[in-house]
Amino acid sequence: MDVSNSSEVDVIRLLIVDDDDVDRERLRRMLSKSDIETLVSEASSLEDSMNFLKGGEFDCVIVDYRLGINSGLALLNSIRTTLENRCAVIMVTGLGDEEVAAEAMRLGASDYLLKNQLQSPQLIRAVISAVHRAELEKKLHDMAHYDSLTGLASRPLLLKHLQKAIVDKEPSAVAFLDLDNFKPVNDNYGHDIGDFVLVTIADRLKQIIRTNDTLSRIGGDEFVLLLRGVANEEQCVTFLNLLLEVVNRPIELEEFESFVQVSASIGVTLVSNDSLDADTVVRRADQTMYQAKNLGRNNIVFFDPEEERRLHERRVMLQAAERGVVRHEFELHYQPQIDMVNHRLKGVEALIRWNHPSKGFLYPGDFTEALEHPNTGIVIGEWVLEEALRQLAIWDRDDLVVSVNIAPAHLLSNGFVPQLERLLKNMPNINPKSLEIEILETVSMADIHSAVEVVKACCELGVRVALDDFGTGYSSLNYLKKLPLDTLKIDKSFIQNILSNQDDRAIVACVAELSQAFKYDLIAEGVESFDHMQSLIEIGCHLGQGYYIARPMSADKMTQWIDQYNKGPQLH
Repeated sequence: MDVSNSSEVDVIRLLIVDDDDVDRERLRRMLSKSDIETLVSEASSLEDSMNFLKGGEFDCVIVDYRLGINSGLALLNSIRTTLENRCAVIMVTGLGDEEVAAEAMRLGASDYLLKNQLQSPQLIRAVISAVHRAELEKKLHDMAHYDSLTGLASRPLLLKHLQKAIVDKEPSAVAFLDLDNFKPVNDNYGHDIGDFVLVTIADRLKQIIRTNDTLSRIGGDEFVLLLRGVANEEQCVTFLNLLLEVVNRPIELEEFESFVQVSASIGVTLVSNDSLDADTVVRRADQTMYQAKNLGRNNIVFFDPEEERRLHERRVMLQAAERGVVRHEFELHYQPQIDMVNHRLKGVEALIRWNHPSKGFLYPGDFTEALEHPNTGIVIGEWVLEEALRQLAIWDRDDLVVSVNIAPAHLLSNGFVPQLERLLKNMPNINPKSLEIEILETVSMADIHSAVEVVKACCELGVRVALDDFGTGYSSLNYLKKLPLDTLKIDKSFIQNILSNQDDRAIVACVAELSQAFKYDLIAEGVESFDHMQSLIEIGCHLGQGYYIARPMSADKMTQWIDQYNKGPQLH
C-alpha cells in the first residue's frame, strides 16, 4: 500500500489497544475526521490484541502504555518477536517519561504521543507516517530476505530458519538442488526465457512443499529446501522423488512453439546433533549435490560423513604435498633398464618417494591423488623434472637415458612445454635425448589431440617419448598411430604371467612385433626372475626392468650400482 500521498491511500487497517473505553472511543473519533478510510478494531488487553494480530493483518497498532496489569511495552515486544509480518506501532500515554519513550522506540514503536496533547491532525499524520515507514522497512526486509525473481526465500532467511531448527534440535533435512541442462536454455533462448523457466520451476515447487518448510533460491539455478520434522533418509526420499518428477515435466515456450525440459541433481544432509552451524550444513548439502551430478545427474545423494572425512584427508594430503616440495621432503629413486641380451645399461627410470614428516616413507601409490591433481601434481611434476635433470648432469654419461613419468594433468597443462624448454636451456651440458618422458596410455582419448601436439613439441626439443603401461587401455593402436614415440613399455601385468598364461605370452609377442614394425624400443616392466628374462628374450623383447635386475634405489646407490654393473652385471 502506497501511503506517500494521503489522498491516494487505500483503507488503513488499524487496531486500537487500550483498557479504557473512553480513550478508545476518543481515538476512534480522531481517526474518523480524516479523509483516509480506516477499518478500526479494538482490544482492551494484551491477550485480546495478540489474538487480533495473529488472526489477521493490520497496518498499524495504536497502543496505550498502561494496559491493565501489563505494559504496552510487552505488546511491542510480542509484536517484534513473535509476528512474522510486522506492522507499524504507535504508543500513546499520559506520561511524559523520556525513558519510557526511548524503550518504546527501541522495541520498534514508530512514534510516541502524549494523550493530553493529542489532536486529530497529529494522530492522523503519525499514522500515515508510521504506515509509510513500515512499508519501506518491509520492502527493505523483503529485498534482503527474498529472491526478487521467484519470491522465494533468499540465503539469509534460509540460514535463519535452519539455525533455529539446529538450536531447537528439531529433526530436519536440507536438500540442495541444482538444475541440470539449464545453461543450454539460456544459450539457445536467451536469459528472459531462462528466468521464465526458473520462475516456473519455483512455482511448481511452491505447490508441493509443506507450510512449515522453507524453499529458497540462493543464486542462478540453485534452490535449497529446508524440510522440517524429517529424521531419516526414508522420510526424505518419497518427497524428493516427487520433487524430481515435478522439475522434469516439460515447460512450454509459447513464443517459440516448443518445450524445454530440465532435470535436477540433489544433495541432502540431515541436521544432526553435532553442534554444526547452518552454513556448514548447507555446505555439506552443496558438496553432496556435486556427487549427485557426477553420477549422471537427476540423482539424489545423501551426505556421507565418511566421504567428508576422505575429502578432508585429501585436502590435508594435497596441502602437505605442496609444503613437502618446499621443505625438500621428496626424493627420487632410480631403477635401471638394461639390454638383457648384451647386458648393457640403457637407462634408469626416476621414481618419486616422499619422506612424510608423520607417515614415514611413502610410495607413489600412497599419494596418487597428489600426483594426479591438476595443481599439486604440476608442482610435484616440475620438481621431478628438475631433480632428474640435475642428477643426470651429475652422472654426466652420454649413454644414459633418464625416464620421468609425467601425469596427464601435467602433460596437458599450458606451461608444460615452455617449462621443459627452460629447464633444458638452464642445463646446456645435458643432451635432450638423455631425457625420456613417460606418458600413460590411460590419458583420455578425448585429450589425444592435445597430447599429440605436446608430444610433437617435446620431440622438437630433442626429448625422447615413451608410452607407459602399454596394453592396459583400450586405445593402444590409436596411440601408436597418432603419437610420435620412441619407446613402448609393456605393463608388468602381462609380464608376470607369461610363464603360465599363453594368452599373455601371445600378447607380449604381438607387442614385440608391433614395436619392431614401428621401430620402437620395447621395455618389459616387472622382470622378476631369470625365467621371465629368458622368455622375454625368446619372444623378442630385449630391454627390461624389474626386481630381478634391481630394485629402485637412491641416487647415491644408483651411482654405485652403475659402477658395479659396468664391471660385470650381477643380476638377482
